[in-house]
Amino acid sequence: MSKTAPATMRAVVVEGGKGPAEALRIGTIPTPAPKPGEILIAVRAVGVNRPDLLQRTGNYPPPPGTPGTLGLEVAGEVIRGAGRWQPGDRVCALLGGGGYAEYAACDARHALPLPNGLDFVHAAGLPETLFTVYANVFEDGALKGGETFLVHGATSGIGVTAIKMANPPAPR
Repeated sequence: MSKTAPATMRAVVVEGGKGPAEALRIGTIPTPAPKPGEILIAVRAVGVNRPDLLQRTGNYPPPPGTPGTLGLEVAGEVIRGAGRWQPGDRVCALLGGGGYAEYAACDARHALPLPNGLDFVHAAGLPETLFTVYANVFEDGALKGGETFLVHGATSGIGVTAIKMANPPAPR
């Protein structure tokens, strides 16, 4: 599958730059142009998380150099590939912003393949949780097989995911 993205796209914008949910509108903005090492995703679903809600109210500024539009998690199809990703690949990804739109650009390293049996809607809520657990438990914490670790808040999304990732099911 090879598609070309249009010059402009529809996106969720916050009328006035910040405000309540009623300030959300559909607007037309330029389609992002991926930088080297970035992929362009045709967005099929987005995750909604606390930073999105805080950004909408003006209490969480987007990181420098990232889109000012909301949306940190998406799932969709790669339109322009980079790294291991080819056009047509089904991915979910963690962004610096800009996911509440028809197209989103992101670092190719911040995308994951859509898990088997998972649709775009469910996959859109995975990236931030998976990357957070992986970075904290396995990179920073260096958890190895056979070790034990304590999860505070084990019933949260992060906690449940940490338990599952640290204790994967045995192969069949």
